[in-house]
Amino acid sequence: MAHPTQSKATRRDFLKLAAGAAGVAAGPWVSRNAQAKPVSIVFARESSYVKNFDVHFQNVMAPAYEKATGIKIEYQIQAAGGSAVPQLVSMVENKSGADLAWVQQEWLYRDALVDVSDIAEAVGKEQGGWYDEIKRLSIDKGKWKSVPNGNIGQLMNYRRDWFDEVGVKSFPETWDEFLEAGIKLKAKGHPFGMSMGHGFADNYSWLYPLLWSFGVTVMDKDGRKVA
Repeated sequence: MAHPTQSKATRRDFLKLAAGAAGVAAGPWVSRNAQAKPVSIVFARESSYVKNFDVHFQNVMAPAYEKATGIKIEYQIQAAGGSAVPQLVSMVENKSGADLAWVQQEWLYRDALVDVSDIAEAVGKEQGGWYDEIKRLSIDKGKWKSVPNGNIGQLMNYRRDWFDEVGVKSFPETWDEFLEAGIKLKAKGHPFGMSMGHGFADNYSWLYPLLWSFGVTVMDKDGRKVA
């Protein structure tokens, strides 16, 4: 995408520029305060597990954007491991803080998000469209409330020799078989490492599928209340 000119640069231009640079589409969150033309933009993001990303954004991407637009990017790094959510909740409740933010579980903040349909649709048109699953996460009442930045394939890696050691010849196909295999492996000194509690994403990457397998949801059918 073309770089916005200084006279016309806005937060929306930053989203478009970031989307083009990401190759997939950047997913900053946009607050209700993102209306007036800014002199600077505060962008909050949970610290990347790829540490070079934070350094690259601060030292390369942000200065390049400022040079192209005259708008300074203040990059706020939030500590990983669950602390980002309370900070985002505080921003929403106080209606202040970051102009943009990279979030997971954006449906928790929908009432504080502005319509970014024009950006999401432009990115989708340019890059081949969006998966339906992604649309269900980002669209609320017909409007895009966030711009997705990627999707992680949930693939299971395991030690076949350890499974063979306890007599499990193929990977479990049900949760009961999975539990049984875990019990056997733990007894042999090979316990499963299944994350729970506050964390980056490893916890709900398996907890959500577990809940869904038993018909459990975290939101009501309208997506407005916690179930």
